[in-house]
Amino acid sequence: MINILHLPLLVCLLCLHVFSFSAEYPDKPIRFIVPYAAGGGTDLVARFVAQKLSNITSQQVLVDNRPGASSNIGTELVAKSLGDGYTILVTAPNFSTSEALSQKLGWKTEDFSPVIQFTKHSNVLVASSSSQIGNFKQFIERTKGGQSVLSFGSPGTASAAHLVIELLKMKVGIPLEHIGYKGSTPLKTDLMGGHILLGADGLSGQMEAIKSGKVIALAILGPKRSPFSPEIPSLGDYGINDIDGTGWYGALVPVSTPQITISKLHNWFSTILKEQEVKDKLALIGVEPAGGSSDQFKAYLLGEREKWGAVIKAANIKMEGS
Repeated sequence: MINILHLPLLVCLLCLHVFSFSAEYPDKPIRFIVPYAAGGGTDLVARFVAQKLSNITSQQVLVDNRPGASSNIGTELVAKSLGDGYTILVTAPNFSTSEALSQKLGWKTEDFSPVIQFTKHSNVLVASSSSQIGNFKQFIERTKGGQSVLSFGSPGTASAAHLVIELLKMKVGIPLEHIGYKGSTPLKTDLMGGHILLGADGLSGQMEAIKSGKVIALAILGPKRSPFSPEIPSLGDYGINDIDGTGWYGALVPVSTPQITISKLHNWFSTILKEQEVKDKLALIGVEPAGGSSDQFKAYLLGEREKWGAVIKAANIKMEGS
């Protein structure tokens, strides 16, 4: 039986044990799970941050690519992982749309605690140079007044670029047919060859084609211009301020992760995102640091889930096998 006089001492010892345990983190390698193939934007950002986090913590930080099932294989892996700070999901906008697209998910948003939004990047509406569409105003006139419905391509069904055009169609009242490609490269090839007249994609994915003059940038798909191509008008320049198709990359951990661990990770990531070297590397792939608090990222993700979920439902977008 414990003597009541010994309780204060026991409490102090317990507190010291908890403190020493938390102070030891991390004491082994950390793993970033990227639910996309190597070489894409999410993967590149993860590798930039992983290198810097390794320098800070003096621990190895591994990037583990787990693509498949529209990013759901890697996402489910993290959702079912131990919340100890050693398994971190680095993901993209698919995270906010998967629940609306599939009834067969092995995870839900509430299985995660957001840590920080790493970056943000612009999506852009483009036209093939053979389309005779030179600006956004001509695009509206052509889609509303044409004899046949035009098609637009995106890097994939339910991609951020696809969904923002679906939202634009609803807001502005224009008819367009969607063609989903398997990534930015084949879309860019068809746009440059004039095989498809319109496309929506990440700005970085189309920048080479835009600079060549074979693809024309019509509008940044958000209320503000991109700092990387300020000459391209935004939807806001045309009075459309309630559509924002900005993409993002960010970090989340299993919901069981202790708050002290989340706070450590957040502080480290915030420091990394402020480094000029990191900003310069991110600029090379057309993205800019975002940052902000964990609560802000959580609110943003919930808002994105609600916004794009409504678009998916209204446009009746379905994924194969969902």
